[in-house]
Amino acid sequence: MNAAIVDDMADECEILRGLLKQYEETQKQTIHITEFHSGRELLADYIPGSYDVVFMDIFLNNENGVDCALKLRQLDEQINLIFLTTSSEFGVKSYDVRAADYIVKPATPEKLSRALNYCKITGEPSDPTVTVTTKNQPLAIALSRILYADYQNRCACVHLEDCLVPVSGSFTELSEQLTAYPRFMSCFKGIVVNLTEVRELGDDFLILKNGERLPVSRRLQRQVQGQRLRLSAGSLRGEGI
Repeated sequence: MNAAIVDDMADECEILRGLLKQYEETQKQTIHITEFHSGRELLADYIPGSYDVVFMDIFLNNENGVDCALKLRQLDEQINLIFLTTSSEFGVKSYDVRAADYIVKPATPEKLSRALNYCKITGEPSDPTVTVTTKNQPLAIALSRILYADYQNRCACVHLEDCLVPVSGSFTELSEQLTAYPRFMSCFKGIVVNLTEVRELGDDFLILKNGERLPVSRRLQRQVQGQRLRLSAGSLRGEGI
């Protein structure tokens, strides 16, 4: 589970981090924790799917935690939000952003466990994932979300429907991760495409379902076409891709 703590008080972050580590031990569930000391810091270049749950303090220095949560919800519909507050009277604000729960400080193991139980966090995703490193943090990306990966401006990138994820490490490493799955294939130097996202294939180009056009090497065109046909036949037989 990937968790983010947004609180401008270092001691409060430390308390919650300690409780999450206790929860990790009792539940036998690995938790990766990232701390932010402002909503702006969290929202800067935010990538949907980065976190399973965000603990958001309502009273941030020069910021309103609810306003930050509203912006976060616009960026990530699936995120689980848990507010941190000093008074239960502010709990009603959590409904504005469909928060899973709110924790009245001081946080306790019981309050934390209750809040996390309200969250919709799946243990093992049914859709296979690849884990990449972006902004010095691990990020698991479901294969079905990936349109293609490429190398641009000296950086390996993963293209999703709603955002672009810059990846640390070489494009070769990223390519090897993806092409381990039949649905991914190199179509041009520096480009690996998700064949299940291809709508049309020409002699030297392909068009994705979202309308984006990518080049295809003439040398690889037959291989790409053959793999698309095999994937199509496999899906009809109910085989995984």
